[in-house]
Amino acid sequence: MSIDRRFFLGGVLSSALAAGPSRAAPVHPADLVIDRFARENGFAGSVSLARHGRITHQRLFGLADRAAHRPVTPATTFRIGSISKWFTALAVLRLVDRGRMALSAPIGTYLPTLDAAYAAVPLEHLLANDSGIPDRVTQAIKDDPALRDSRDGSAAMVTRFGDGPLAFSPGARFDYSFFNWVLIHAALERVTGKPFEQVLGGEVFRPLGLSRTGFVDTRSGDVPGLAGAYAPGGQPKEVRVPPFGGASGNIHAGAGDLARAAHLAFETGRLLRPATRAELLRVRVPSENYALGGRVRTIAGRRVAWETGKVQAYRTHLAHVVGEDRTIVLLNNTDISQDAIGALVEQLLPLA
Repeated sequence: MSIDRRFFLGGVLSSALAAGPSRAAPVHPADLVIDRFARENGFAGSVSLARHGRITHQRLFGLADRAAHRPVTPATTFRIGSISKWFTALAVLRLVDRGRMALSAPIGTYLPTLDAAYAAVPLEHLLANDSGIPDRVTQAIKDDPALRDSRDGSAAMVTRFGDGPLAFSPGARFDYSFFNWVLIHAALERVTGKPFEQVLGGEVFRPLGLSRTGFVDTRSGDVPGLAGAYAPGGQPKEVRVPPFGGASGNIHAGAGDLARAAHLAFETGRLLRPATRAELLRVRVPSENYALGGRVRTIAGRRVAWETGKVQAYRTHLAHVVGEDRTIVLLNNTDISQDAIGALVEQLLPLA
């Protein structure tokens, strides 16, 4: 694996793990594209290309901690935003494989206190964000920002917001609803009898061998090795995610773990049975390319799992070319345009 740190702290450094100390890393075909992007966007973070779950080329830029002048390293983790939904979907599908949950089952099967209209919605529609269950939690947070500091779990949110009419019939349209994932969070806890963090650890993180993936402590936010997040002006830009938001966007991970997870989840039987893995990749909402917990796009004739994350000033992109076992992982902590990141990833796909 080669690691290139050009433009790192304003200097020019390069290294290759496979080369001796006197040899510079070879120029990768992707470097010109990555360098231009980094210059034009003030990029800090990492861009990693992987094959078969192993990083083959990695570029590191800027600082993980500006106050401490701590650089981004291969071990630095970043909050991954909505890629947390993909990990949550993997946990659900693990339970589906063992017959403890069913995609077609009404969510009320697992959360019997829900109002009748909500309870009848099949679980798969929550995972596909086309459930029709309105997101009153997000509106409540807007009305009362102190709710972000709540210690309440997802079960309490189900009790508080689990009734009322549907906004539309399940499957009628796409609605990227935070409350869908609060409900899934609560369902996983009730089915397993364990806290959500333990469910993800036991069903996904440990089976995949992920050593640098976990949850941000919502009480303190202090996670060793986690990059800080910064607005374009350089000021910190971080907001705590309450415990009930864990299924939607409270996971942090390193590039190596994300590449490994994509390889094992999409290309092997390590985590899911073939039929269940096919469900993970089946697009449910064509207008949004949305499957279960993430998108699956067709780009230049290739099927690409297209997982994106945005939380605070963190930006994360995980793109995996299904069947070719090639992965791109981009991690950023400087609040740059998600559209610009997506455009870069598309440019890198033929070069990975």
